[in-house]
Amino acid sequence: MTDHVIRALRARDQQDMGRVAGGMGSEATDRLTSLDAFATTVRAWGSDLVPGPLQTDTYAAGAIRTMTPSLSGHQLTARVKRRAVRRAEFLERWSGPETSRCGLAWLLMSESAIVHPTLSAHGHTAQLRRLLEIIDGYPRVIVQVLRDGIPTPGVSGPFSLHCLEDGLRIGHLETLVGGWYTTRPEDVARMYSAFSDMSTRALTPRETREFIAEEISTCWAHTTDSTPGTAELPSGSPATPTPTPACTSPLPPPALSQ
Repeated sequence: MTDHVIRALRARDQQDMGRVAGGMGSEATDRLTSLDAFATTVRAWGSDLVPGPLQTDTYAAGAIRTMTPSLSGHQLTARVKRRAVRRAEFLERWSGPETSRCGLAWLLMSESAIVHPTLSAHGHTAQLRRLLEIIDGYPRVIVQVLRDGIPTPGVSGPFSLHCLEDGLRIGHLETLVGGWYTTRPEDVARMYSAFSDMSTRALTPRETREFIAEEISTCWAHTTDSTPGTAELPSGSPATPTPTPACTSPLPPPALSQ
């Protein structure tokens, strides 16, 4: 009796767009790894999290645990390992000189991704230090931070844009129920426009580096326990967060990157 309601909701034109295989698990990460391998440029917006290709294992574990707290330690470790493979291949691709087949990777995140840890203060500090290493060691990877309070019209979650070697442009969006892709010109154009607007409003790469370095100093100065805590990958038992001061305490689960 309600079929007509569903039919009315469904867009008539479903071509050139759809749901990404693998949901939110390791398979979905592998699909993005394949996209990275054929991309000449990548743009990614990480929203409240550091974009996946820049995450350390500990940070990735915290991000995954936050979004899917029901995962077992074994499942969590498996997902972190797949992200590590993507990260290694991503940085390898953008480690050399710029060529016609591989240009720039442009990654943008909010201020919240820098100041709010996903697991522990120590793991978060290690993530920020890793960002500085990437900024300094990979000139073709551009990192920017968008300060909180700057409006992002129409943007509610992470997305990425891959321009492939044959010129095809693919938009990928992360949602609560998994990833979605589109190659529709109007969709991709809107995503490029949103990314361009945010990157223009964001801190410059140099300002971003200074901001991250300052945050490392601030967090480290307020950390009273130098024990690594939960910096290691989880075993079969759920992670127990290390108590941290207010300036680095984890927030409630964040809303969920050419």
